[in-house]
Amino acid sequence: MIRSAVRGVAVTALTTTLALLPTLAHAEGKDKDNDIERLELTGITKLDTSPWRLVAGDSWTTHLALYTTEKKAGKKQLRYAGDGESECNAIRVNTELLTNHKWLTAQCTRVLRLKKGTLTLSDMITYYSHKRVTAKTAIIGGTGHYRSAYGDGYITLDGRHVHLELNVDE
Repeated sequence: MIRSAVRGVAVTALTTTLALLPTLAHAEGKDKDNDIERLELTGITKLDTSPWRLVAGDSWTTHLALYTTEKKAGKKQLRYAGDGESECNAIRVNTELLTNHKWLTAQCTRVLRLKKGTLTLSDMITYYSHKRVTAKTAIIGGTGHYRSAYGDGYITLDGRHVHLELNVDE
């Protein structure tokens, strides 16, 4: 049988070890391999299946060609980076015929297929038709190089163009 004094020392040692585990794990997560990767992409819409007249509950898919921007000889050039797809659902739609304002709130899930792997994003955006809008987006997963990715960023919708500024943490 274990004496009460020995049992007390064993319980104290076990409690101390368990209390320090989160601190040790947290210290390991801050090494140079876990830096945040900044990713900027420009998407050009290739296909959009959104209905002509949207109502709440409608859904649509948008296919994108994705590009990165490089500077060569002082000029900006687009370089193909992959493709992407957005699946969106209309949450709220407002059409006011007298004021000509039409706004829409949509919940979207986006998959970006890049050379290193895929990134999955989720966002909710409210925008007026034919106006540029910028909103927050969340990185909710990935594959390949991005298999344990999370983070956030901004998405800007401007007609057929989509600009993404992402902070990818792994």
